[in-house]
Amino acid sequence: MALIDDRNNENVTRVHLNGRCRPFQGPLSAHGLFTELSRNRLSRPPDPPDFIAAERRLIYITDLDCYCALALAATSSVTQAAFLRDFIYKYLAFRSFLGVEIWPSSPVHLSSFALEFHLPYYAWRKMRSIIDDRRQLRIAEEVIYLQMHDRTPLSAKDLPEFIYESQLSVMVSGIDDWVWAGYCFVDVYFKGERHCEQVEHYSNPLFKTDPHSCGRYPADPPIWSPREYFLRALSARMHQVRQEWDNSVSRLIQQIEPYIYSFSREDTGIPKTGELNITQQKGFKWTVRKLRQFTELLSKTITAWETFKDGEIRYFYVPHTNELAENSWGTYLAAIDKDVTELRDFRSSLQYQTALFENMTNSLVTHAQHAETIITREQSKFIQALTVITIFYLPPTLACTIFSMQSVLPSNISIKYWAYTLVGLFLATTMLVINLPHITTLIQFLRGWQDWYWGWLWNFVRNKGRQAPEEEGDYESEDEEFEMEQQDANARDQSVGERV
Repeated sequence: MALIDDRNNENVTRVHLNGRCRPFQGPLSAHGLFTELSRNRLSRPPDPPDFIAAERRLIYITDLDCYCALALAATSSVTQAAFLRDFIYKYLAFRSFLGVEIWPSSPVHLSSFALEFHLPYYAWRKMRSIIDDRRQLRIAEEVIYLQMHDRTPLSAKDLPEFIYESQLSVMVSGIDDWVWAGYCFVDVYFKGERHCEQVEHYSNPLFKTDPHSCGRYPADPPIWSPREYFLRALSARMHQVRQEWDNSVSRLIQQIEPYIYSFSREDTGIPKTGELNITQQKGFKWTVRKLRQFTELLSKTITAWETFKDGEIRYFYVPHTNELAENSWGTYLAAIDKDVTELRDFRSSLQYQTALFENMTNSLVTHAQHAETIITREQSKFIQALTVITIFYLPPTLACTIFSMQSVLPSNISIKYWAYTLVGLFLATTMLVINLPHITTLIQFLRGWQDWYWGWLWNFVRNKGRQAPEEEGDYESEDEEFEMEQQDANARDQSVGERV
């Protein structure tokens, strides 16, 4: 849904401060928004004399979808197309941003400017069921509680809690201080059917409030300066985001602190072995992930404001001075500074809780490793005891087995021979156990010597195989030389015979 407020300041006086307004259209669908934006914004021939130019235009859209984005893109002017493109992209990408961009005039377009801010945050809500974003743009997930002894499980009457991604984006863009437009995109998909930011709430004809400023200020009389309107909207929206962060961070810390406190008293439900069940592991991973996500997003918002304050805020000063163009703007900047200071406190609390929780997790891991070491030692002792028992019972068993073979042993063997055999087996077994390390070393030496011998034998056989063809080649060459010598001798004898 969308809302448009078009007006100009042609007949503004001390008595009439609202200016000339176009007829209020109420809540608009994507098609209605396209129809309104397709109308001439500024006066062009042959417009009638009573034509109302929309020199100051405000567009408020909740849960921007592809159809409203298409309506904006299809009707944007040349001077605002690039600004609007980047503005929509940052809103869709869930990015933190606060800045000013000014384009000088060129043969293609007039000079233009854009003042914009994007404030993403996480909203923590308790409700009957999760509300998914129908655009599939923002992520919603259920809160996973840490398991504790003294925490009772949720009953049928208790409502579950959910965390929703949300973003507020505002841009003021125009060609000068008299012709400009203000865009505001707000995520409200998780707020249910009735809330104070729905388009119908701002459509009350009896008392209209400014939607870009979260309804904190009346729509009449309007603010005609784009820079002042931007600062007022930023102040109101930063306060709203600070409240949302206060709720989300407080609820997250409220879940973590009792667990950390109980951990020191070993009252968390974790056994002494340090093992975590599936539910506890899931709660640990989810908590660490949310702590880092909250900290990261808060840091980006704080960094965006600090960067803006250190540089681009000079566009709100009197040229070549360090004084604001209007003294009243200092009120908005002071309110923003106060809210950002509280955001820094939230970030510090999250970082502190993250360190405590990770230390607790590391302690659990260390405790689990120590427990595994103890179990390993106990198993080793059990194996040693079992070995001793085996050594003790092996000689009698072997002696009984030997003397049970009646067909092999003589028939006149008495019990004393069995006793001698038993003592000998005990001594042999004892010597074997005592000298087991030396026997193991000897076996390893013999294995090494065996590997060396087989390697040497393999190399010897291979070298012999290579030398055999060479010797055969030598024998063949000697035979050929002998045959050639015989032929030469026969040839000489024949030549001598002919001469004779």
